[in-house]
Amino acid sequence: MSFILFLAKFYIVILLFRFVTTKQELVFNPLGKVLAKATNPLLPKNNERFIPLLIAAIIIVTSLLYSISSNTLDFQNKLLSVLVNYVHFFMLFYIVSMIFGSFGNRPIGGGFIALFFRLGLPWVKLTRLFIPINSGKIIIPAIIIVYLLTVCLTSVINTVFNLIIYQSIGNTAGIFISSLAAGAYHIFSLLYYMSFVIAFRALISWVSPDPRNIVVQLVYTITEPVLDPLRRIIPPIGIIDFSALIAMVAFYFGGMILQGIVQPFI
Repeated sequence: MSFILFLAKFYIVILLFRFVTTKQELVFNPLGKVLAKATNPLLPKNNERFIPLLIAAIIIVTSLLYSISSNTLDFQNKLLSVLVNYVHFFMLFYIVSMIFGSFGNRPIGGGFIALFFRLGLPWVKLTRLFIPINSGKIIIPAIIIVYLLTVCLTSVINTVFNLIIYQSIGNTAGIFISSLAAGAYHIFSLLYYMSFVIAFRALISWVSPDPRNIVVQLVYTITEPVLDPLRRIIPPIGIIDFSALIAMVAFYFGGMILQGIVQPFI
């Protein structure tokens, strides 16, 4: 059954790519032709407006199949698990889309990169409504917003299922707080790991990395929105970038401290 869920997610990705592919690309672009052949049989009149409904149907059917059980409680727990799993899947997919989509205006752009760019663009635009900064530095805030929305949605799903299963308002409130705390804990763990990404950037800067390398571009995309404001306050002295050192220490210990604060509520 896990393999069926994998296939369902894989096909959902294909449908999402098809959703942002233009009609001209479906006819003339090799990648567009593949997407058209893979999705047209399930789309009435090849109309992409049915794609959200088809994705919803795939999620519902596969979730119910995965949750089949002779025990009602076991069925509810399995259904909760697979729905939360789908929520996390969409979160990761859109985060990847925004990161790789940020390469869209660079030499490696085109093909899948262009599709990733289109998929991530709505989240970037949404974030820019609250944080009016340019697209190159909006990726990290957009990722945080997607993650926060995922945490909230996961907390709501857990709370609703807990209320259905245990029918206890008091216990439900505790589950909601615990879910929010768990989400905050994972966000703060990202701060912790961010220190290692900054350290990696500091190390590769000593060897003059190829700016066209996809790994180098990815590292710079993630770290530059953090280091650029610090660099304006604390400019490099010679070959030593103190802004990177300060950011590493702040993210490393800040993540650990904040995790310690929310851990008792999980």
